[in-house]
This record gives sequence, structure tokens and C-alpha cells, in this order.
Amino acid sequence: MRWLTVLFSLVGAMVVLGACGAEPAPTTVSPPAAQPPATTTPTMPSTTGGLSPTDAAYAQLAIPQAESALPLLDAVRARSGDPALAELAARAGVGHRGELTRLHGVLTRAGLSYLGEHEGHDMPGMITRDEFQAADRLTGAEFDAEARVLLRKHFEESAAVARAELGAGADAELLALTRDIEESRGDYLSKLSIR
Repeated sequence: MRWLTVLFSLVGAMVVLGACGAEPAPTTVSPPAAQPPATTTPTMPSTTGGLSPTDAAYAQLAIPQAESALPLLDAVRARSGDPALAELAARAGVGHRGELTRLHGVLTRAGLSYLGEHEGHDMPGMITRDEFQAADRLTGAEFDAEARVLLRKHFEESAAVARAELGAGADAELLALTRDIEESRGDYLSKLSIR
């Protein structure tokens, strides 16, 4: 889970810098000695549109995470010999596409662009092109077994990332979407376990 914290921090910093035109923050000048310094409560810096750096980082990660699963979900829906697995893949594919629309909508509302910096990375929760191609070469029960392994890892890790956002995020719309994502992953995992 430590990698999530580091990732959110790095992407959040990049989003804040990008929103500010990558200019360094101005230095704060101390007030004159005659005036006591003002006391402020530290707050999480925000990006435009109400997204905190954590919110923005989560959206930037959740998009490629969901996109990476689509080729396998589509292949399982079309090729699986297990009707229950094919049905699960069909439902998850529709769900992931809906999540992607909503995630892009959150970024658009905040005036942020999708950076695509995690696409193709071998990160937990992402099904890489190599993993998909290796699974796609299999047939029958072997294909179904490998698809289950990859989908389980994807569902578990995307749920973990969603829980991290739920614990540290701030944007109400994104948090509602994130709750939906976490709940759907739990549902998918429960159905993946039934044979």
C-alpha cells in the first residue's frame, strides 16, 4: 500500500504544478515584527475545480487501471467456455466503461486534462499488454483459468486504490464514484469466486 501513497503524492504534485503553469510557488514574506504572524490551519492544497491533489492523482490512476482491463473483459465475454465468467466479464465491461466516462467527466469539470502517464505501466491492478496477449493465446479451460487470475488481481488492486481515495479524498462527486467502484469490485470478486 506504500506505493499508493508515494504515487498519489507524486501525481498530485505534478497536477498542482501543471495547474499552476509549472511555476515555483512564491516565497512567503514574514510580516513585520510589529505584527504577530497570522496562525493558519494547514490545509491540503487544492487543484482547480475542487479536486485535491489526492483526488486528481486517483482519477489519473483509476482511468488507465480500468482501461487496461477492457481487452481481457471483452475477450472473456466473447470466448469463455464458462457462462458465469462470460456474464461477469460482460457486466464488468459495461461497468468499467461507465466508470471511465464518469472519471473523465470529473477531470473535465475540474479543468484538468487526462495525462495518461500510467498507460502501459506494469503496476498493481493493471493488466499489461503482455499479460493480455499471453492469456489470449490460451484456449478453453486454460484461457478461463488465466483470465480469472488476471481479473482477480485487477479487481483486488483497483478496490485497494479506491479505498485509499475514500480515506484521503475530498471531492464529493469523485468520492461517490469511488464508492461505486469499490462496491462493484467487491461484487465482481464474490462472483469470480463462485464456480
